[in-house]
Amino acid sequence: MKKSPDWSPEEIAIAKNPANSYADIARLTGRTEAASRRARQRLGMVPRRADAKIDVVAPEVPPTYEEDRQRAGEGYWKQQFKVLNGKYERALREGSAVEQLVGLARELAPISYSPAPYVPLQVDAGASRPQSALLMLSDTHVGQVIAPDQTLGYGGYDFPMFLARLKFLERGVTSIMTDHTTTKLDELVVCLGGDMIHGALNHGAEAGQHATLFEQFFGAGHALAQFLRNLSSLVPKIRVYCTVGNHPRWSHQHKMPTENRYSNLDQFLYAYIEALTRDMTSVHWHLDKQPFALFDVQGFKFHLSHGDHLKGGDKALGIPNHAVGRMVSSNAQLFGKAQEASPHYFLVGHLHRSIVLPHARGSFIVNGGFPGLDGYGLAGGFSPVDPTQTFFLVHPKFGKTATYDISLKFAQVKYIGGSVVPDAHYAVPREFSPA
Repeated sequence: MKKSPDWSPEEIAIAKNPANSYADIARLTGRTEAASRRARQRLGMVPRRADAKIDVVAPEVPPTYEEDRQRAGEGYWKQQFKVLNGKYERALREGSAVEQLVGLARELAPISYSPAPYVPLQVDAGASRPQSALLMLSDTHVGQVIAPDQTLGYGGYDFPMFLARLKFLERGVTSIMTDHTTTKLDELVVCLGGDMIHGALNHGAEAGQHATLFEQFFGAGHALAQFLRNLSSLVPKIRVYCTVGNHPRWSHQHKMPTENRYSNLDQFLYAYIEALTRDMTSVHWHLDKQPFALFDVQGFKFHLSHGDHLKGGDKALGIPNHAVGRMVSSNAQLFGKAQEASPHYFLVGHLHRSIVLPHARGSFIVNGGFPGLDGYGLAGGFSPVDPTQTFFLVHPKFGKTATYDISLKFAQVKYIGGSVVPDAHYAVPREFSPA
């Protein structure tokens, strides 16, 4: 089992004993010699290195005429200092917020959820070849509140409804994999497509977000970790691929950045869920800094992105045809230039509606969303669509086969005496629940 990064008092006492070498510390604590060396550095102890070098201070050299002349442009350098200092201060604020967020979550969260036992599906597969199951899970917008009395009675979404719809999705996927297919399934590929939390973008709203960023992060993390744990009992292996959305970006960013796109609250959420599921050996995470996720399923290449880069399209059907065409074309050129095959399947979210568009090598697939009709869609005149998520199978020869748009509108929040029944969904620590 992986050692905790925090040293216990007993381990610290071993490290403080000057009679112990790094090898002794590593043997007595079960840690590496490198970790032992870093521990003594943190304790302020001088490392015992025979080859330590003594820094030699060079004599001070008087400035040259050219250097003095360069410093004469005082106004220019003052301006440069202001620009750089502003960027530095902003980086400090962001870094401080991230450290507090992750640190507090680590203190309050359990080490990890226990894995669910794997129960092989009993299917009469005959001579058919095993397939993979793929679930597109995106645009949950945890923390968003949609009031029926502000959406003509047609909209309604909050944290209890998120939990109900996530449980409904879990039951739908379980039902399909156990009752609707006679195909042997070797793995489940889960694609987390971004906008998993609603973030803190005001969009000119009079009031701020209904749930704090920490509550969104904490509540979504626990619910999604339990979601993966429950599905892990159905297949011997789960692969998780991720991309970040545009809503959880930092509030000072007017649009998604072109660099360091991964530095986003969705990414912190993914890292948190990964930590909560690290004892589940059948769940394999693929988390990196890339703006998009590229992966193979049964020999077919998949390209996962959030979809906020798809601009244009009509509001009646909500299909950005030209942007989709440009994306398929540009990727064909990009991969062709590297002498590689272009993706067969492009997976995106963001548009909150299920769309499938064919192209020469496969399909462009748009996932639905969790919230359903909201004030933004109502004011913008977008056609109302039901909350859905996409699930399909992948065959090693035929590619995408059986496809299901799992409608979440039938999920119901159960109440007793005006309070939500928690055991109907997932157990989220109440002190930081967005409910």
